[in-house]
Parts: sequence; C-alpha cells; structure tokens
Amino acid sequence: MDRQLLQTFVTVAESGSFTAAAARLNCVQSNVTQRIRRLETRLGGPLFERGRGGARLTPLGERLRGHAVELLARFEAAERDLLDAAAGAAPLRLGTMETTAAVRLPPLLKALTRRCPAACISLHGGPTAELLALVWARKLEAAFVAGPVDADRFASRRAFRESLVRVHATSGDREAGADALLAFKPGCSYRAVAEAWLRHLGRSDTPVIELGTLEGILGCVEAGMGFAVLPQTAVAAARNGKELDCTPLPERFAASETHLVWRHDAAPVAAQRTLCALLEAQGTA
Repeated sequence: MDRQLLQTFVTVAESGSFTAAAARLNCVQSNVTQRIRRLETRLGGPLFERGRGGARLTPLGERLRGHAVELLARFEAAERDLLDAAAGAAPLRLGTMETTAAVRLPPLLKALTRRCPAACISLHGGPTAELLALVWARKLEAAFVAGPVDADRFASRRAFRESLVRVHATSGDREAGADALLAFKPGCSYRAVAEAWLRHLGRSDTPVIELGTLEGILGCVEAGMGFAVLPQTAVAAARNGKELDCTPLPERFAASETHLVWRHDAAPVAAQRTLCALLEAQGTA
C-alpha cells in the first residue's frame, strides 16, 4: 500500500477530522479528501463516516487502522535502519523535561551534533508521563525522564542526579498568603514529589497554579505568587536564580535521578548510541 495514503488515513483517524488532519499534514483539505477516496476505492468501501462531530471510523476503517499503524511503523523502522547503515544519518527524536533542556542538554547537544553531523536531531519537551507515552508509541526514539523507570517496558541509563529544593521569594518580596505551589501540568515528576511532600506535611489542600515554562514558574516565584519544587541546578542556572531563596527538601524527597529511556525492542540509532557514550564519558553529575 501507498505510504502517503496510509499516513493520511491514520492522521485523520487520530485527529478526528479532515480539516485537522490537513493542518497536521501541512496540506489543503482537498488533498486529504482525495487520498482517502483513493484508499476507499482500493479497498472497496468507506473508511469514515463524516458529520458535524467530525470523521468517525467505519468497521472497515477500524480494521484498517491496526494494519496501517503496524505498516507505517515497519516503513519507519526500515528507513531508519538503512539511513543508519549508510551514514549514521537516521534521525533522533529526543524527548526532554524542560528543566533538563534548559540546564543539562545544551553542552550535550553541541557535542552530539559535532559527532553526528548527518543525523537530524529534534527535541520534544514535556513532563515525564507524556514523554514515556510518546516513547512507547514510537513517536520518540528516546527521552530524558525522571526515574524510577519501568524496566519491563524500557531500557535506560542514568544520566544525571538532581537535588530538589523548595524555591521561594525572599521574605520581604513574598506576598501575604502566597502559599500556592507553582508547577508544571500533571505528569511532571517534580510536581508529584512536591504534592507527596505536601501530603506528608498535612498540606494536601495547597492550591496549585499550573504554568507551561520554567521561566514562567521562576518569574512568578520571584513575584511572590507562591513557591516551586525544582532541581537546584535549574534554579542556579536561571537568569533570576540569585534573586530567589532555596530550601532543601527533606532527604526522602530531595533525591531525583534523570534517566535516558527507550523501548526494549527498539535498537538505538547511531546518534542515540553516541549520546549514551557522551553520558558515559561525563559520568552521572
């Protein structure tokens, strides 16, 4: 089957509409419609029911979906293997927590791109839970996540050790009653630690203000809106790090390890093997 047709079909199925699929595929909607019609003609029946609610799979579409996902994964694996064998040029889609991207990755990526100039390396930021799901779904080759790691599903190597601290404004800058936890969205391991620590203190009712970036969290901390629980290295490297106070968490909550993880059944490409070698050479900081 035609790879482009299968990719279009899967994208419509995932996004729920032809319009959304066209945006994701960076093409016009008429192209999506044409490709689906070609696939329906080839298979002899409708694949979607279209209505106000979007596009829903027909029984034939449901049956095709499993085959299409498997075939696309095989296409991608074969292409990656051949690119890697030819010139170490297989792409590396790398997931990372934002704190890791801000502090730990820049020197690693600089060394990695120097050693693997032919490989296209892309980054996807997100919380640990989201990154693990993307690696398992084969949408990322590997990701930096906070441990522990499910050894039944993922291979991993320890990358960094972090010490978590409570970050807050100086007493003179702190607003009265500003005791909210400033954190990333659910799925962030540091937020989970913070919430576990607060439960331990009997403060389960602490309000949580969700923010999307490390800079945003630290800016709001500096403004006296609340406190955060973050790696000390991330605070120290921030532009306003010297303006903030850090208090170590109790020992049972303070230690955190960052791991590079990938699927057990996925052979690492050359760029990923090089990244592992760089981590090995630097040791676990």
